[in-house]
Amino acid sequence: MIECPNCRNEEYVGTLICEECGMRLVHVVPGGQWPEQAGPSTDSTTRPVPGEAVDLAGGAIIGLRVIKANKVVSLLGRENYTLGRSGEGQAILPDVDLAPYQAFDLGVSRIHAEMRVSKEGFYILDLESANGTRVNGKLLTAQVPYPIRHGDLIQLGGLELQLISRT
Repeated sequence: MIECPNCRNEEYVGTLICEECGMRLVHVVPGGQWPEQAGPSTDSTTRPVPGEAVDLAGGAIIGLRVIKANKVVSLLGRENYTLGRSGEGQAILPDVDLAPYQAFDLGVSRIHAEMRVSKEGFYILDLESANGTRVNGKLLTAQVPYPIRHGDLIQLGGLELQLISRT
């Protein structure tokens, strides 16, 4: 069970909205903590070259490069972001809508994963997606936060992204 940070109502893990107060719960994990995990792969072959020019709009400190489209989606002003795709008649939309990048065809769920920004670093959490989330080729366990860093390759279903951060 998870506890709503607003009204303290208990909901099942994976519940998106608190039934009592309507607060979005996607970022809440059991115990409310992002546990320490083994670090991501240190394989430097997938990382950008140090000093590489990165275009992050509006002063954003993190972004996601959509590999095939060679576009960067800047993430600004939040501590957590849901990643997924929009669909017709969908009541809950992801914070980062990947529909323009063929997300449906590539197996991205509507609410696929969550990225979290904290003072300890960046984390990604698979939200029990249909086609899984991978970091540098490693399949993540659903509902378990995994640390990510600049240059890591993130795969949502078949859609490839790369974490870009200003350090």
